[in-house]
Amino acid sequence: MDRYPISTDSKFNSIVLRIHDLIEEDNLSPGEKLPSERELVSRLQVGRSTVREALRALELLGIITTRRGEGTYLQPYESHRLVDLLAFYILRDEPTKQHLSEMRTLLETGAARQAALRGTIEDWDALEGICLEMAKKISQGDIPFEEDFRFHRRLVKASHNHLLLRVWYPVVQYGQAMRQSALTREGRVYKALEQHREIVTYLRHGNADAAATAVEKHLTEAGFPLV
Repeated sequence: MDRYPISTDSKFNSIVLRIHDLIEEDNLSPGEKLPSERELVSRLQVGRSTVREALRALELLGIITTRRGEGTYLQPYESHRLVDLLAFYILRDEPTKQHLSEMRTLLETGAARQAALRGTIEDWDALEGICLEMAKKISQGDIPFEEDFRFHRRLVKASHNHLLLRVWYPVVQYGQAMRQSALTREGRVYKALEQHREIVTYLRHGNADAAATAVEKHLTEAGFPLV
């Protein structure tokens, strides 16, 4: 059963949301290729013109990019223009920024508790794999912005609460600039990696309280708790 039934008055919005679901279902990462236009038409059971319109809108927002003769690819999260536009209006005062940071802390500590209880070996292995990628990036002298985002996203996903992940995503995206600023502080990337690994250890052992406490400490020590 479709999560977003298509109605005559909201077909376009429904298609955009269902394309997002397909990206989630296929577990696509930034840089990977989306299903072809023909496959989208088949899977979504809509006309080609509707699919093209939805893809065009997603491309204008920087969520996907089309390469002539190759196909359509998912863009890195930092390329999304919609988030920047919304953040410009949302984060215009300090109280709002603080409320946003508090909301993220509440979401991620709650997600950590659920992940410790519901998570699987696949979840823990995925988180450790991201830690390895993060360490490699640091060793090359780069700031692992993308890897850091993926770690926290995978942590929330490990809660196996689909709605929680949907709420978390825009909260973190709105605070993207602050998240990147935190990681560039001297020595912060090494501490962040150490804390990521500590979180995974608690999750593997099913220690929900320790995992939640470690996540809260990790976010708080970032200065502005949006890593």
